[in-house]
Formats: sequence, C-alpha cells, structure tokens
Amino acid sequence: MKILVIGRTLDRPESRIILGLHERGHKLLILTESEGQYVGDLRRAGVRAEYFRVAHRLDLAAMVRLRRLVRQERINVVYALSNAALSAANVGLVGLPARIVAYRGTVGNLSWLDPFCWLTFLNPRISRVVCVSKAVERYLLGLGLPHRRVATIYKGHDPSWYQGTSPTTRRELGIPEDAFVLGCTAVIRPGKGVEVLLRACAALAAELPNLHLLLVGSIKYPLVESLFRSFPARERLHLTGFRQDAARLAPLMDVSVLCSTRGEGFPKSVVEAMVQGVPVIVSSLAGLPELVGNGEAGVLVPPGDAATLADAIRLLALDPGRRATLAEAGRKRVVERFRVQDSILQMHRLFSSVLLEELPDRYPASLVSGT
Repeated sequence: MKILVIGRTLDRPESRIILGLHERGHKLLILTESEGQYVGDLRRAGVRAEYFRVAHRLDLAAMVRLRRLVRQERINVVYALSNAALSAANVGLVGLPARIVAYRGTVGNLSWLDPFCWLTFLNPRISRVVCVSKAVERYLLGLGLPHRRVATIYKGHDPSWYQGTSPTTRRELGIPEDAFVLGCTAVIRPGKGVEVLLRACAALAAELPNLHLLLVGSIKYPLVESLFRSFPARERLHLTGFRQDAARLAPLMDVSVLCSTRGEGFPKSVVEAMVQGVPVIVSSLAGLPELVGNGEAGVLVPPGDAATLADAIRLLALDPGRRATLAEAGRKRVVERFRVQDSILQMHRLFSSVLLEELPDRYPASLVSGT
C-alpha cells in the first residue's frame, strides 16, 4: 500500500507509527514543513520525506501540487494531520481514487453551519477520521458523523524514549533542590487553564513556602502575563519558554498539572509525565479522564475551579506516599494501555480496511438538517 502523510510537523509518536508502518512493508511519502529530528530519523530508516507547505485551507498551489503527487506516485491513502492539509486533500483530490483519512486531536470547534468545516472534517469525501481519544470520537458522533467513519487510535508511547538524565537541573533553573515543584508543560494560551493554576498557587503561597511553579512552554496569553506580574512570590515562579526537550524536564517536577478548561483530546505532556513516573493532576473534561482512568492513575479536578485545584495540590504536597502511589499507577497505565506497538497495528488495520471500501458517498441530508 502507498500512503502519503501530510501535515505541518511530526511528533515522536507519529514518527514511530510511520516507521512501524514502513517496517510492515507499506510505502510511505511524508510531506511536512518540519525538518527536525524525527523526520531525519525516518529518512535514515528509508522513509521518503519532502518539504511541503500548505499555507492555509484554500492554498490552491498546494492543492495542485498535492494532486500531481498523488497521481504520479499512485497513492492509495492520504493521511492528513492538520486542518490545512485536510482541506488541501479534500478539494485537491476531487475525482481521484485515493482514500482520505483525517486526524482529529481536539473536542469542539466544528459546526455544520460553518463552510470551512465542510472543507475539513465534515466533508463527505473522508473515508475515516482517526480520533486521538474516545472523547473526540463521541464528539464527532454527536455531530452526526456515521460510526463507520470514526475510530479512536491513541498515540502510543514507549518508556525507552525517556531514559536518561534530564538536560538540566533544578539548580540551573533557579529552583532549590528541596522545593516541592509543581510543573505544567503546555503552550500557554486560552483554554490551557494556566490562569487557574496561577490563582491556585497564589492562594497556597503562604501556606506552602517550599512550593515552586515550573512552567514549560511559550506564552501566548496576555492574561497570564498579567498574573505573572502580580504573583505573590515571584521568586518561586520559573518560566522556561519553549523547550525542544520539554518532555525530559518532567522528572524535575514532583507533580505535573494540566488544568485545561476546554478541548483536550490526549495531551502528550500528561502522557510524558506519567510514563516517567510523575504524578499528575488534570481537569475532568474531554479526553483527560481517559488518560488517568477516571482518577485511578491521577487526580481529577473540575475545570476552572482554582479552589479545588488548590486542595488537590495541597493534598499531594503534604502526602509523599500518595504521590508515589499515583506515580506508579500512572506509569503502569501508559505502559499497559497506551503502547506505540498497538497504535501501529491499529493504523495498519485501519488503512487496510479503508482501501477495501468503496469511496464514501455524501452524508444523508438528515445530518445537515439536524433531524
């Protein structure tokens, strides 16, 4: 089977799934703007990768180039990892027999009344939507997409990816060795709940004098920047900005927090913390409960509730035994339930089944009318 994968960039699980499909005998062509480590690893393994940029959802030049490639290479399946890539495939490949498979990583922001959504996930041209979590799958089914066109495949991980020491130390980041370090790894923007985390930590600053907050990620939220300035113990607030090696900073944390307020599908920063034995606190929305088993392998808090989040932080700060129990449960859950080998097999089966099907018909009119 000839599979074309198109998207802005590749993360480690995606590149490992691609490599696994390559090892199963599939011929893959990767089109991406990324020229990072993972693309280099794929090339060294014999996977063909080319630079390809889709500037926006209506990038006509990208559509024409994509159509030419699909015809020349006799591509069977196009797997689109971004909205712009999916739009380019849906429009650019009209009339061609290649199947289109989409990837969906978040909950929300789709509507039958939005014409741009018809260019992407609501387009009847799509054979299958790969959902990063059951929460995403339920969301798409709730919109009326047929069951046969959605499938959940988790982005599996491998503990061996995280072996070795952290690229830095607490001291290098200005954090005392005996501090209780609360960490959050995310692009700091609306919806990630970092403002809720800052308010919870501010409320605990006097009560827990050894509490330090480590934020790993670029900042794209003015409200959070204003909360930084008003934080009552700024010497206990540590900002790294964007880090290419963000996953390897998790062992510096005593607890990792992601208190998102909307849309999370299957955030890799939480998985990366869990597999490295760091206990987690996450919001009880979208795909986050799937990660922690509804609380067995992590603490769940209501989204947007700074007071309850502060209670959870206090509980773990004062109970090392509870932290150790959650750390072990979290690592075990990733190792047993979110294995990259399973993801590779599931993607192989999905692409194989899609190729055997007829090209999709249009959606029934009842889906659009809501009846």
